[in-house]
Amino acid sequence: MSVKGYERVGTFDYAPAKSGKIKPNQIRNTAPLGNVMLEKPVHEYFEKAVFTESRFVGIDVSGSGPLVHGTIDDFVIDDLGYNVDWTLAVTYVVDGDGPKPCFHSQKKLARRSTKFVNPFGALNELLKDNIELAFKDPNFVSCIGSPAVAARAGAGSAAGLPGTIVSPTPTPTPTPASIPAAPKADDGGAWIPFGSQGQ
Repeated sequence: MSVKGYERVGTFDYAPAKSGKIKPNQIRNTAPLGNVMLEKPVHEYFEKAVFTESRFVGIDVSGSGPLVHGTIDDFVIDDLGYNVDWTLAVTYVVDGDGPKPCFHSQKKLARRSTKFVNPFGALNELLKDNIELAFKDPNFVSCIGSPAVAARAGAGSAAGLPGTIVSPTPTPTPTPASIPAAPKADDGGAWIPFGSQGQ
């Protein structure tokens, strides 16, 4: 997909960690034994994924445009059975010119994979696909491609008008480099694989 617009990527608060239920770098797992612990806080991975995906689909993130931010409402893995169920719910906010946001909407995505799939690759895909739900929302695209935003960003290029979605593109969307494919040898136990006890 291709999206024309302008934005600045802000902070996405990780609600489960802010409430004290889990650690900032932890993804909640319903299995009694097995927390998924990442090297850095979850919100950092997600913010990087938003930035990377924005650039890839054609959104100008060079500094002009409204602030895109929000809340990671829930991020949970259920691997009690033979499959792994992944759920990611994110509220996206695009600031408006006044006190009210131009866009405020939750995007929730649920996926199922086998237990043999690369968990880090599956996490990357889940992040990417959730972000694309926002990019496919005409109201979101309208907010990042308003005439006022376009004028500030020097729009009018031959690539297309801001605030439009052009789809599909011949190039497949790559997985954003948001979560490493494998733990490093010198992490000192920062990574805890599925099925092991997290502290």
